[in-house]
Amino acid sequence: MTSLLLAVSLIVAILSTCYAYNGKVSTIRNDEVVTQFKEYKIGDSDIVVPCAKTYADILNKLGLFRGSHKGYELEKPVTRAEAITMVLRMVGEEKEALSSNHLQMFSDVDTSHWAFNNIGYAAHKGYIKGTSATTFAPERGVTGKEFVKMLLSAMGYKDITMENAYELGVKYGLLDNNYSKLAVSTNGYQLLRNDMVNICYSSLYAKTPDGRSLKEVLADKGVIDINDLDKGFAWNLNKLMPKDKNYTFSPLSIKMAMAMAATGADGQTKTEILQVLNIEDLDGFNESMRQLIKTYSEGDDLQLNIANSLWLNTDYYKDVKFEEAYKDMIANYYNATSQEVDNTNAVEKINSWVKDKTNGKITEIISDSDFLACILNAVYFKGEWAVQFEEEATKKANFTDRNGKVTQTDFMNMTGYFNYYEDPSVQMLELPYKGRKASMYIAIPASRDVNFSKGIENMERKRVQISMPKFKTEFAVTLNDILTEMGIQTAFDKNKADFKKMFTQVVENIYISDVIHKTFINVDENGTEAAAATGIVIDVTSIPTEEPIVFKADKPFTYFIRDNANGEILFMGEYAYIE
Repeated sequence: MTSLLLAVSLIVAILSTCYAYNGKVSTIRNDEVVTQFKEYKIGDSDIVVPCAKTYADILNKLGLFRGSHKGYELEKPVTRAEAITMVLRMVGEEKEALSSNHLQMFSDVDTSHWAFNNIGYAAHKGYIKGTSATTFAPERGVTGKEFVKMLLSAMGYKDITMENAYELGVKYGLLDNNYSKLAVSTNGYQLLRNDMVNICYSSLYAKTPDGRSLKEVLADKGVIDINDLDKGFAWNLNKLMPKDKNYTFSPLSIKMAMAMAATGADGQTKTEILQVLNIEDLDGFNESMRQLIKTYSEGDDLQLNIANSLWLNTDYYKDVKFEEAYKDMIANYYNATSQEVDNTNAVEKINSWVKDKTNGKITEIISDSDFLACILNAVYFKGEWAVQFEEEATKKANFTDRNGKVTQTDFMNMTGYFNYYEDPSVQMLELPYKGRKASMYIAIPASRDVNFSKGIENMERKRVQISMPKFKTEFAVTLNDILTEMGIQTAFDKNKADFKKMFTQVVENIYISDVIHKTFINVDENGTEAAAATGIVIDVTSIPTEEPIVFKADKPFTYFIRDNANGEILFMGEYAYIE
């Protein structure tokens, strides 16, 4: 049997922004076409927002979005009847509307119309108005501003107008990425179903006037099970990490490497990988990774370098090559290079590539050349704190590990205003990086069953006295057993794995022999894997009078880096022992 070695070289903090990015903004009223983004095409079709299919799947599972016998039809314009129906679902009032008996005031909506009750209910509540005193125009399209006005009004916000809908949509979190902002700010743009899905998914994490997130409102009404929304690959993987040592891992980077493998897989092998990774649409995910790599290569505030590559050992199996179609897809989506090595230079060349791409932090990913192929992902991150710790304030203090052992180590100290949350089960603090697109969250105690999402959503600006250790962690693990336990089984099976789409001229079966994961993180006064800083961002200019909340991480704590654009959990670890 021939083996495929899938090696994942990982380094701290993959910022997993699933940017909604359409190749072309089209279907404008009056048949105009407004091109705002660079045009991308697959064949003769415009690309649908990469994450829209994923968001549609999530909303569908929650019972909030439905398609027709033709599917989701994400490329179609949204009608006024569809828009107000979706709004009622998003605020948990559709059942109430269906059982209501409000007098219908519109002559063009009779009792046979599928949205008769929804339209009458929403008009009575003031969520939407007719196009005249007696007409509604249920099949007319809606603009982004109209939809945001409806949704914010239904969420309970007052005085929403067409003039302020865009500004308040951004302020209240409905428009959290460039695509949704463009879809709403562009005058005359007729909203498409993919735009609506994009906005509605973001609204789940948006705050209502009473301070609760919309998903909490829906959960309280019994419309959705909030646990179905918060489950994910990162949390499932975290539960299986070791309890006897410090660890750090990057969920999205593992996802990226395994998705490259899934692109060359078929049958049950592909199905299992995608199920474990929680990827509903592989093409959509691959496209979102292309945009992510492009976006972070152009970033200013954070240094995030992502690199991917394919390696083939020509001595292992004569005349075998990567399929050209597979190489083209990986190059297109992941900007991956493809290189050939042999038994004499494989170890040196691959490890040299990893060392170069991780800025020297990981120097070895393989130790021998006994493999057919290698899929590599490497990421290097450097982020400075928005508000840095003063080195002079760093003092020795005691840290108590999980076994009760007390050890003195260097603690960084600072008092200031930060986002903070606590309940009987957890204290949680947000430490933003410069630019505030990403943050490190620290949670104590480090229970792996804590609902971190709840803490993030309910944070408040508080004066906090922070005391936390400087730390550095290097971690290495072979993920075979963990991924098998999670459900990826046939990929590691010599007889059942199906990776034939990846190679040419292979008679024997191809399987994954190892998934190697190595990481490094350094947290100090300047930031995360940060160089010395020359500037400090100050959030509060006045002298506070309230007593600070004490946040002292002197016992095991969980930390994770989160992309603040869409709430994705990006990077996770635990500090429980002094090394």
